[in-house]
Amino acid sequence: MNRWLILFICRYIPLRQWAHDDSHSPKYQKFKVDRLPRIVYYEKWDYKDYIPYLEWRYGKKVKPVARRKECDIPDDCTCPRCNAPRPHLYKNNGSKGQVLCKVCSTAFSPEENRFAKPFTLRCPYCSHALVRKKERKQSAVHKCVNTHCPYYLHNLQKVDKEDLAQDYAKRNTSCTISTVSSPWIFSAWT
Repeated sequence: MNRWLILFICRYIPLRQWAHDDSHSPKYQKFKVDRLPRIVYYEKWDYKDYIPYLEWRYGKKVKPVARRKECDIPDDCTCPRCNAPRPHLYKNNGSKGQVLCKVCSTAFSPEENRFAKPFTLRCPYCSHALVRKKERKQSAVHKCVNTHCPYYLHNLQKVDKEDLAQDYAKRNTSCTISTVSSPWIFSAWT
């Protein structure tokens, strides 16, 4: 008799799992696992090989920059991506320091160079660069600091209004990604 009752309940009475009220609380956000970050590699090109490719692909020849006045780009400055020399470089934004390569259309600053790093970690939701926030023994915690990240905005809507009044709520609902920062793992990828 009990067996028939259990079978009847299982077939005709839907048993729903109740969602816990505290599952969206910022106190439990540290137990969530985010998607892995995108890893963007910066490939080095050679402008001597790239100029004939552009000519073949688009039918236009890449000529050196025709300067109208004296150029203040240093003689030893080259493009960090394709290694193009000074005749193919020009100031992109006047005196502010940004230089643009005419061959590969890469904007860079001679002082700080994003191509010096072999790779960059990007947010899987909004593609902004992740910033390293915390160091741990086996890993490093990277965080997306974009306030318009869709993951951040979605999680911010799920948080209760009482928890938003507390200080830790806005910090813990953003996109934090923990990655292993061991040098032997990334050396295998490059």
